[in-house]
Amino acid sequence: MMAMRMNRSSVWVIALLFFSAAHAQFHGSVEGIVSDNEHRPLAGAQVWLEGHPVGAATDASGRYFIEVPTHGEFRVVYQYTGYESETLAVVVGHGETVKQNVVLRQTSIPVPGVETRASRETMHESKTPEPTVIIPQAAAEQAGKTTIGEAATLETGIQLQKRCSACEASEVSIHGLPGRFSLVLLEGTPVFTNLASRYILDLLPVEFIDRLEVLKGASGAIWGSDAIAGAVNILLHQPSEPFEARASFTRRSYGNDISALVGSNHSPLGMSVIAAHGNRDFVDLNHDSVGENSAFRRDLLLANLNYSPVVQWQLNGGGTFGDELRRGGAIVPDSAYATNPMAEKIHTRRWDLWQRTDFASGDLELQLRLALSEHSEDGMVETRDYSASQTTTYADFSTGLPHVASGVSFSRQALTDSRLFSQGYAENDLGVWAAGKNLTPTVFGVPTDLLPALRADFNSEYGFIFSPYAAVKLYLSFADLSFAAGTGFRTPTVILESMENLPNGYQYAVRRDSGLTRESGFSVVAGVGRKLVSQKLVTELRLNLFRHRVGNFITADLVGLDTVTRRAIFYYRNLDEATSSTGAEFSAGLTVPRGISANLGAYLLAPRSGSNQALPFVRRWGANYSVTYPFRRWGLEFAANGEVNGPMLVRTVSDNGTIQDYDSPVYSVLNLRATKKLWMFRLSAGVNNLWNYHQPPLSHHEGRTDYYWGPIIGRELYGTISVNI
Repeated sequence: MMAMRMNRSSVWVIALLFFSAAHAQFHGSVEGIVSDNEHRPLAGAQVWLEGHPVGAATDASGRYFIEVPTHGEFRVVYQYTGYESETLAVVVGHGETVKQNVVLRQTSIPVPGVETRASRETMHESKTPEPTVIIPQAAAEQAGKTTIGEAATLETGIQLQKRCSACEASEVSIHGLPGRFSLVLLEGTPVFTNLASRYILDLLPVEFIDRLEVLKGASGAIWGSDAIAGAVNILLHQPSEPFEARASFTRRSYGNDISALVGSNHSPLGMSVIAAHGNRDFVDLNHDSVGENSAFRRDLLLANLNYSPVVQWQLNGGGTFGDELRRGGAIVPDSAYATNPMAEKIHTRRWDLWQRTDFASGDLELQLRLALSEHSEDGMVETRDYSASQTTTYADFSTGLPHVASGVSFSRQALTDSRLFSQGYAENDLGVWAAGKNLTPTVFGVPTDLLPALRADFNSEYGFIFSPYAAVKLYLSFADLSFAAGTGFRTPTVILESMENLPNGYQYAVRRDSGLTRESGFSVVAGVGRKLVSQKLVTELRLNLFRHRVGNFITADLVGLDTVTRRAIFYYRNLDEATSSTGAEFSAGLTVPRGISANLGAYLLAPRSGSNQALPFVRRWGANYSVTYPFRRWGLEFAANGEVNGPMLVRTVSDNGTIQDYDSPVYSVLNLRATKKLWMFRLSAGVNNLWNYHQPPLSHHEGRTDYYWGPIIGRELYGTISVNI
């Protein structure tokens, strides 16, 4: 969560939200457990509202949750292959949650499955009244996204930034703030690593996730610290059949992707294993023997296990191992790398282990999460023998009652880095938190949801940190209004970001202020949403206004160029003045019968330092759109998605040590995709960047290096063959 000084009025506002709670639920939902006649949970059972494009699938413990579009009477359909379907009439009052457990009886006649928008769609980890944005795996795949980081950009206001020119590591930037202010979680457990960014965003393919859950702004604080800008939770695919197998191969213009999944669910035990490989070749558009991109080879292995012997208890465990080799800059002939043609410019290895236990009995919910991860890398960022490693231990125990949730967490991060620390670095943090839930008073006749929260952290390096947070949502007759505000912090275990492009031949030399302190922030997000529902049309409109203010913002100053060692020396320090990101975002979604849908999103940002200078490498405005149209007669599905990218400040270092600032060009991209299902096969073909836009490369021999910040590969053709057993 986040920490900062607040004025007296802010304290009174948060205090009022804490003590003005009553009972009732948000605008309506149906939840419960689907089991067989022996009381065993049915994972993957389909549940949906008849006549409405709203549905979900049960999780491994048989639980489901459906948010109704408006109050009234609904027919809820329950279906599971090999069992008799059940349809129940349920009346949901405004702000009411109806609990409906269902027992399905086995039948010898197979029942065909029904495809809903996303499995496990509304089973959120958080209890925030702010809307949790769901990005289903199907939507990401339809848009041609291949990795987790790319899929996150489907949500308005999120950018995928390449902060490291040498390694091209990705990070999710929310509302214009650097990725270090965005918390990334895997199955609800934080992914800790600050070494050149979170490589898991580039490693995990979208084919084998269930969905992404995105919280933007202060609402991300309910999941933990480092979330001043928001949070992204990655939920993996959970097998629901006795045997499942998926495989996908994509041939691209500049590389290949291949991945496979094998899974099984024999209640109460389910497990899956995922393997993925990808590679990219160099691109040299101006033929000067310097690559405009980073070539890479990456491999990923992931195992996931679920065990649920009874409805009340569920155990989830798993682990990942990733390995990457990346090479950028000068294109060295393969003869120079006889033993390894890729050359270890950046070699990254990462493994994670996690365990999560859930217990629910009546109104009591208990959860225990344990995680251990190690991220190591070496290469030529500063010297050839550069190396770093980070080991993180994490534990969290939480309890939930009808109106209160609370917990305690512990994390330890141990870091070695040849650039920054001579003897290593370790940091311990003990956090205690409490939050209200299902607090829904009626204010002046308007149904209202409240979420107050408090967190106290005892940090070994930065002392006591107090972080309040509050959110409120009003359900007016014409729209839903939401407001969230909170404080938070981020501790700088290590910072390595390529904020400046270097002259050809120079390497980074990183230095760190010995008095570097934590970054603290205050975040405010206000929004209005409107959903229009009829039998033939669903329209969703959303507008958010936000402001994030970060004190002690960490930046890198260029100290100078060492022409003897060919190193550019950067010094990391805290800014004296606060940095802020202010802006607005708008999104609209339209769904009509026959599966036709359209989405539009746009954002406007003003990320600036205290001296009113624009932050580099953040696009100040942009828009995205997508249209999906299925041809049922031919069994084809066509999809078009595109974006218009506004300018960003690009900063380069000349050979004489001066820094030059300029704006990148405005450009647009259009991607087309066609998909057809043939029995258990799925065939896809498409083109990325149809208009063949690429930023013209400047010479790499003019005393500076200019990397691409737009599409660097021009038009790319791809074809995919997928099989699902």
